[in-house]
Amino acid sequence: MDPLLVVRELSVGYRDLTVVWDASLQVHPGRTTAIVGRNGAGKTTLVGGIAGLLRARAGSVHLGGIDITKLPPWSRAQRALGLVQEGKRVLRSLSVADNLTVATNGARLRRREAAERVDETYTRFPVLGSRRAQRAGSLSGGQQQLLAIAQALVARPKVLMIDEPSSGLAPVVVHEIFTVIQELKAEGIGILLVEQLIDKVLGGIADDVVLLEGGRVVLAEEARNVSREQLAHGIFS
Repeated sequence: MDPLLVVRELSVGYRDLTVVWDASLQVHPGRTTAIVGRNGAGKTTLVGGIAGLLRARAGSVHLGGIDITKLPPWSRAQRALGLVQEGKRVLRSLSVADNLTVATNGARLRRREAAERVDETYTRFPVLGSRRAQRAGSLSGGQQQLLAIAQALVARPKVLMIDEPSSGLAPVVVHEIFTVIQELKAEGIGILLVEQLIDKVLGGIADDVVLLEGGRVVLAEEARNVSREQLAHGIFS
């Protein structure tokens, strides 16, 4: 099956500093590609470049066979590239319902379609439905992460990029988040996952693994062909 997302020799950075060089990866429908690496390796920078938050200095990004390298972030999102940024990026002063309304507005949905998408979200995440009037900032960390994922899903992405979803969460909540990721993958969504938990990555979450070291891809393999020792050396050495 053809990949949904193809990144070829992408270089990105900040101002005069290049952080990621010549990175290449693919995301296929119904599969999870995990990006791993130590802190500062360039994982979030790479995702930012794919999402269009950072300008590509070299290389290309193709989504569904279309070159989106020069498109702005909102245009990439409209073409079904979703992003859940690190740090539970929700509008903390707004209610759960208002957070989802903002997401439907960003996706430029008509009122009826927006209402249907929000109802779908509450069906998928009953805990959010039961707290729709609650201020997002008063939710637990895990609930905020679910809300952040729910906001991205409103646009029905074909590829969903999720940056460090387990960060700062208790193990039982991490399990819940990864269960959601597995469900999305089973629905045919391609997942690009930034994650530090090697045991989760190699324990069935990831189908493909990309290891970054010093801003460069040093390993790109199917997860079944990668050992914990290979990843641990790149992350913790």
